[in-house]
Amino acid sequence: MELHDIPLRAVRKYRRDGWRELLREGAAVLVEDVLFYRLAYRRYLRGRIDTVSRSDLRAAPDCVVSEPHEGSMRIKASGGFRGRATPERYDPGDRFVCEVPEATVLGPAGPGVNAEGRVVVDTVATPPLGPRRTGVTLAKSMRSSGVRRTLDALSGGPPPTPDHRFGTAALAVPPWLNYYHWTMECLPRIRLLERYGAATGRYPTLLVPPEPPEWVEESLSLVDYAGDVARFAGGIAAVETLVVPTFPDPTPAECAWLGDRMRASVSTAGAEPTAGAKPAAEPTAGAKPAGAKPAAESGDGDRKPNDDGPSDGHGGSERIYVARGDATVRRVANRDELQGVLDRYGIDTYLPGELSVREQVALFSRADLVVGPHGAGLTNVVFGEDLAVVELFGDKRIATFDRLAAALGHEYAFVEGEGVGVDVRVDTAELDRAIARVLDEESADRKDL
Repeated sequence: MELHDIPLRAVRKYRRDGWRELLREGAAVLVEDVLFYRLAYRRYLRGRIDTVSRSDLRAAPDCVVSEPHEGSMRIKASGGFRGRATPERYDPGDRFVCEVPEATVLGPAGPGVNAEGRVVVDTVATPPLGPRRTGVTLAKSMRSSGVRRTLDALSGGPPPTPDHRFGTAALAVPPWLNYYHWTMECLPRIRLLERYGAATGRYPTLLVPPEPPEWVEESLSLVDYAGDVARFAGGIAAVETLVVPTFPDPTPAECAWLGDRMRASVSTAGAEPTAGAKPAAEPTAGAKPAGAKPAAESGDGDRKPNDDGPSDGHGGSERIYVARGDATVRRVANRDELQGVLDRYGIDTYLPGELSVREQVALFSRADLVVGPHGAGLTNVVFGEDLAVVELFGDKRIATFDRLAAALGHEYAFVEGEGVGVDVRVDTAELDRAIARVLDEESADRKDL
C-alpha cells in the first residue's frame, strides 16, 4: 500500500464498512506496516534473520514427494510484466513436499520456523517474494504475539511457550486475506499435501484463518481436502511435524489442478440457483444483475435465472466485465464512457463479491472473454477454458494475472490507462481495439473507415 493513497482509501473504507473497521485497519497499517515492517524489519531485522530457501529445503533429506517442473517463469512484480522489453524471470524448480520436525509457526499468517530459528521461506512466499513476505508476516507476528516472543522464535534458542500445539500440520493462511491470495496461494497447496498423504498415510491438519469469510469456507468445501482442517487462531504454535509443500508460484500444473478440481465439484453438485443474486453495484445504467444470463432480447435489460453448471471444456459464450464497485482502489473513473465499449461487444457487468464461489466458478467456466481492471476478481480466469483476458491498468502494471493467463494458455491483452488518484481512467479507444484483436472482430474506429 502506498502511504499517499491512504486518505482516499480511508474515506471509501468508512463509507463501505463503517468507523470500527476503518479504525481496525488503520491501526494495522500504522503498527504493522509502518512501525514493524518498514522500520523494524527493513532497517534492522532483514539482514539478521536466517532463512531456509527453496533450494535448501529441496536438498534436505526429509522431502517425501517430488514432481519435476521445467522452465523459468516471469516474476509476479512489475519487472515480470510481458510488456517489458526483457521481463525478469526466475526458476521455480521442482514441486516437492518436505517435513520440518519440531517447528514453530508464528501467527497469524506464518512464517514457519525450524528448530534452529531459521525462517522456512516456502511457508509464506515464492523465492522472488521471500524477503518481503517474510517481513510482512513477521510484522504481523510482532503485533499479535509481541516483539520479544517473535524474536525468541528466531533466536535458535529455546522457543517461546506455545499458545497451541499440533501434531502433523501444514500452513494455509495468506498474509492478506483476499480472494486472490487465498485462491491462488493457499488452495493449490492441497494438491501436494494430498500426494503426501497418499504416500505416507498421514494427511496433515490444514491450518486456515480463524474467522474465515464465507467464500473461504465455501471454496474449502468445493476443493474437499482429504485431511482435517483446523482454524489457526494466531499466537505461536508448536508443530511436531510441519509439512511444507512448495509455495504455489503458481505453475501451469497448479493452475490446471485447481480449475479442474473446482469445476468438477461444481459440476457434481450443480451450480447454485442465481435468481437471488444482488445487482452489480456499479453506478451506471449499463450495470446488470449479477449471477444470471442476459435476457434473450427481453427489452427490459433484466436477466433470467441461470442454473447452468460449468462449460463442457470448450469455452463458452459469456462475455464478462469484472466490476470493482465494492473496492477502495482501481475503480474506473470514466465508467460511463467505458460502458459504450462494453455494450458494443455484448459484455455484461458482474460484481464477483456478490456471487458465491460456486456461482463464480460456473460463470467463468462459461466465459470466452473477461475484461476488468487489475484486481482480485480476475482470479476467476483460473476457472475458464479457452478464453481471452483484457486487463486494464492505470499508472502501474503488475504481472499477477498476466502470468496466470499465460499458465492457463489464455489469450491476453492489456490496456494502459491513466491513474486518477487511486482510480483508473481507461483509454476506451485502445480498449475497443484490444477487444477486437482478441475476438478477431472489427473495432469501432475500423468500422468508421
